[in-house]
Amino acid sequence: MKKICFVTAARSEYGLLKWLMHDINADPDFELQLIVTGGHLLKEQGHTIDAIIADGFKIDATVDANLDTSSTESIASSMGRMAEKFAPVFAELKPDLLFVLGDRYELLPICNTAFVMRIPIAHLSGGDVTEGAIDDGVRNTVTMLADYHFPGPVDSAKNIERMRGNSRNIWAVGEPGLDAFNRIELMPRVELADNLGLDVNKKWCLMTYHSETRESLEYNLSAVQSCFDALSSHKDLQVVMTYANADFGGEKINEQLEEMAKKKPSQFKVVPSLGQLRYLSFMKQVALVIGNSSSGIVEAPSLGVPVVNIGERQKGRYQCKNIIQCKNDSVAIATAVNSSFEKELDNSDCNFWGNGHASENILKILKNNIFNN
Repeated sequence: MKKICFVTAARSEYGLLKWLMHDINADPDFELQLIVTGGHLLKEQGHTIDAIIADGFKIDATVDANLDTSSTESIASSMGRMAEKFAPVFAELKPDLLFVLGDRYELLPICNTAFVMRIPIAHLSGGDVTEGAIDDGVRNTVTMLADYHFPGPVDSAKNIERMRGNSRNIWAVGEPGLDAFNRIELMPRVELADNLGLDVNKKWCLMTYHSETRESLEYNLSAVQSCFDALSSHKDLQVVMTYANADFGGEKINEQLEEMAKKKPSQFKVVPSLGQLRYLSFMKQVALVIGNSSSGIVEAPSLGVPVVNIGERQKGRYQCKNIIQCKNDSVAIATAVNSSFEKELDNSDCNFWGNGHASENILKILKNNIFNN
């Protein structure tokens, strides 16, 4: 059997990799290897390694680099520790292929180590553009280190082709985040209301705001406050806020979310991590998604949900017609929120990111194109 190794460092990334991991684990031609690191091991991020274990996956190694996101310097130091600790893990597991996804900074030490150790790298969701974050630099670096490329849309595949100067080993397979809609039964509204302590008869809102890593901490905290002010004025609206990722500024954002929830507990609730099932189920039931998460760009259009996307974290990505883009200031956010409730929803281009069969497509390519001898 070919040993296929996955590395996951964040809850969002795991949710996107989950179904491909499931399919490979069930296939007799492959042996699944799983390494868990980064934010999964942090209590303040919800200790989401527990969710991975609950899903039934065997974890072959955990790499604890004492992740510290309190400053950019501390993050860089954490990355150095991560590279040092991944080398012996890769040496022991000896994978035939390493699967990584996206653009988080943890991928730099992980992929650099694999590259030097001559472990082939498969990269999912490369070729995207997000100008408002350092993610672009990380994503494009991984693209140049990787041997095989599984971007979501065709536009991203063309970007990879331009970067690498050829079209070899590039397959547009659709975004894996959409696979869940074909794999799981979402929770009904009444069950969600009971689970999250919400009023089933009120309108709901999902708020996920991550640090815009090219901007200051003050900029990001101001955006979160502006969201709170804009949403507070809608008394019939209940808001569930999820924690920011383990980026610089994320800890302060999460502290701010907790304070906001304390001020208006009947209207605002904060949850470190909803998990994929609750997150997507809740997203389907809301009147509005607000923040700057990629889930508002990719998953929300398929559910026909209006989205207010704030700032430039997702700048450069295709934005479906259900999305209202706005600047990071209180007036712009309030106007966008009001417009989202009045605007007639158009989700005619919701299939831009794929049709929910990315994992199946990748498995076929592994069998027919990569390991076909």
